Amino acid sequence: MMKFIKNVNLYGELTDIGVEEGIIAHIGRCDASGVDFNGAKIYPGLIDTHAHGCIGLDATEDELQDMSRYFLEHGTTTWYPTTVTASKEDIVAACKRETDFPDGANIPGFHLEGPFINPKYKGALNEFYIREPSMELIRSAGRVKKITVAPEIDRCIDFIRECDAVVSLGHTTADYETAISAFEAGATCLTHTFNAMPPLLHRQPGPIAAGADFGAYAELICDGIHVHPTMVRALVRLYGTDRVVLVSDAIRPAGLEDGEYTVGGIDVIVKAGQARTREGNLAGSTSMLLDCVRCAISFGIDEYDAVKMASENPARMMGLNKGRIEVGYDADFIIVDGKFELIKVIVRGEF
Repeated sequence: MMKFIKNVNLYGELTDIGVEEGIIAHIGRCDASGVDFNGAKIYPGLIDTHAHGCIGLDATEDELQDMSRYFLEHGTTTWYPTTVTASKEDIVAACKRETDFPDGANIPGFHLEGPFINPKYKGALNEFYIREPSMELIRSAGRVKKITVAPEIDRCIDFIRECDAVVSLGHTTADYETAISAFEAGATCLTHTFNAMPPLLHRQPGPIAAGADFGAYAELICDGIHVHPTMVRALVRLYGTDRVVLVSDAIRPAGLEDGEYTVGGIDVIVKAGQARTREGNLAGSTSMLLDCVRCAISFGIDEYDAVKMASENPARMMGLNKGRIEVGYDADFIIVDGKFELIKVIVRGEF
């Protein structure tokens, strides 16, 4: 039986939305009864392709149900649990965990941040577990949908050609030419653009310019800490609103108070919401994806575009039937007020 979401503001127009079996089946005014939201704005549910954990839990080490609930409660209707650079055994075990939770966000698969990265740009990842690319690890894990690699390391270009997952370049020293070779081999994204990679320079353009030239996607941690607002706006102008993908890079302390934590075997100190290693490296984020959307809006990015970069763009990048409010798409929504405060989250058509 079709259920109706009534009187919502969809891109400036008041309408009703009918949902049947978790799919959008109707858009338009109708006489059917339903839940009335009194003109509040409705957007697609947010999709986080790079999130390690929250509320004291980590996707590499812990069960996923409580994390999935927390992400859903904060507007993320789909997420890809992201492992840190760890042992093969720990990565495989992480990817074998239960992912189907009726009261939590969707989990289509996993994102491996490493271990095929460059130790020179390891950031807050554990250098002990960095290794050369291996398809055997991907096959053993089984549900890897995205992986971050450094294309300059030995045999990585061949690995990219063979890998069926979405390949993203990150924690890398790659120059422009190497990055272009990686994109030609099948890579399609940059991992947390600007962070843990060479900068954009006028005679050494590096992977950021290579991705722009090739038409790749660019992940962006838009938490007001990892990237200056001016560079957020610059990246959106460079890549366009169709190819920037907002991510949280949320880690274990997200949702908790300042303090000392351990993430992937590395000590992390959170102070004033900033997570850093003892050496001072940024160590992921304590924000949710909805916070990143709000930050983007506050930096001058159009509200519709900011949501698009956290819903439609990641859905397109990952090949999901999500991220758009159109008939036939999955019924995942967030409903917000005029100040972009969350009123309701709907996932798979359920409140």
